[in-house]
Amino acid sequence: MSRKEQRIKESLQLIKRCKGITIRDIASLTGVSELTARRDVSELVEKRLVNNVHGTIFYNMEQSGNDSYLLSIAGSKHQSEKRRIGEYAAKIIQPGEFVIIDNGSTTEQLAASIPVNAEATVLCYNVNVLNNLYQKPNINLLFCGGTFHHQTQMFECPESLEIIRRARASKVFVSAAGVHETLGVTCSSDYELPNKREIIKAGVERILLVDSSKFGRVEPYFFSELNTYERIITDSKLPVEWQQHIRDLGINLVMV
Repeated sequence: MSRKEQRIKESLQLIKRCKGITIRDIASLTGVSELTARRDVSELVEKRLVNNVHGTIFYNMEQSGNDSYLLSIAGSKHQSEKRRIGEYAAKIIQPGEFVIIDNGSTTEQLAASIPVNAEATVLCYNVNVLNNLYQKPNINLLFCGGTFHHQTQMFECPESLEIIRRARASKVFVSAAGVHETLGVTCSSDYELPNKREIIKAGVERILLVDSSKFGRVEPYFFSELNTYERIITDSKLPVEWQQHIRDLGINLVMV
């Protein structure tokens, strides 16, 4: 086990023992800088092992007992690709726009990359997206609550769907767990389907944010065809055949 893995494991065990702990306290108790502690916690959030609720870190009880998963906490998969995708997506949000940000690890990177002085209205329903936006003073936030799902950090309920149905956004940023040439765009959990399908209807421009590892994959729950999207933002590792297929569909492909 590397030094980094050992450090993150110690932080996880500390969070597990505490009923809520701050980044500052994690740094103090583990002997690392706050920046290092923040990065370590971000990896644990990405792995769905902990929840970050307004700066307080809680152990995710849904993962309790999954020892093999707890010990497998090396760097989050494709994190650099997701960060680049998120940074590019943030740059195309224009001042004063109303946008919708979907649930997902890549869309979380988008929220984190929106400048602190940006002016926009954002509708979201993911805790980590919310945490990356609520301290940015010029962001008008519409948050859809309801039943909370720890594994995905997502809220959903019928009342939230009504809010989404009444919304009209200039850009909708959608995430996915799988993109298949014939079986379409899919996600891992059935409770994600209603929100995803409704936000797609609410947008002038539908933008799919997905790293290249998701192409060719099929997850259990279908929510859209690939040609639903006006733009796809992915990383530069996307295979040539997929690049051609996307362009043949008339979709604006951006690789970062």
